Amino acid sequence: MTAESGPPHPQEQPGRTIPLDVSSDSYLLFQDNKFVVKAFRLFHRIPSFGFCIQEHDRPGRLKTEVLKELGVKPGPLYGRLKAGESVVLESGRLLLPSEVLEADIPGRKVCVFGDCSSVLGEGAFRLCHEADVLVHEATLGNEHQKKAVEHGHSTPEMAAAVARTCSARRLVLYHFSQRYKPSSLKKEGGEDDVSELKNQADQALQDCGVEVTLAEDFMTIPIPLRRPSTS
Repeated sequence: MTAESGPPHPQEQPGRTIPLDVSSDSYLLFQDNKFVVKAFRLFHRIPSFGFCIQEHDRPGRLKTEVLKELGVKPGPLYGRLKAGESVVLESGRLLLPSEVLEADIPGRKVCVFGDCSSVLGEGAFRLCHEADVLVHEATLGNEHQKKAVEHGHSTPEMAAAVARTCSARRLVLYHFSQRYKPSSLKKEGGEDDVSELKNQADQALQDCGVEVTLAEDFMTIPIPLRRPSTS
């Protein structure tokens, strides 16, 4: 902030320098008890970044039948055990959370790539491994790959390759050239159908079960929790 800029907005935070964490090849932007947000470097004509929003794992469900057998009634002790705290029962027995909690529920992960034709370093692949949703640009179709790369952009096949390397569960394509229109808006003999971009990504991922979605304004994508398997 400079003297000429006036007072900051209520939500505005002071600027800060964020160093590159060499061990993870990423930048730590934010963390609290629910999320961690990191950035990673991308290759584009100007500096560009991607972002990984990682939810922390959640404690598993309480094994209520085991607690009943131990004579523990629903109440404050349930909450303490759920929070990972050991408790001493009336009998004097020390009860550990691991004895009465199911496996942790894995946190969800969303990765959003900015404009790019490739990644810089290994940070993106490390952070985005097994992402629930990976959002990646697909500016031009595969047949225009040379032009896309020259301008620092990607094709559906290039985006699919990133999703495959990351073992992502869902690929969301965005940042389409204006030459691509939805079927309802196409002019006869004019623009290409944007659905062809999805077809190209689907074809590149047909053997690994990654769901491909074309982004739309105001789109909402539910991301269900992944419950750990029970034996």
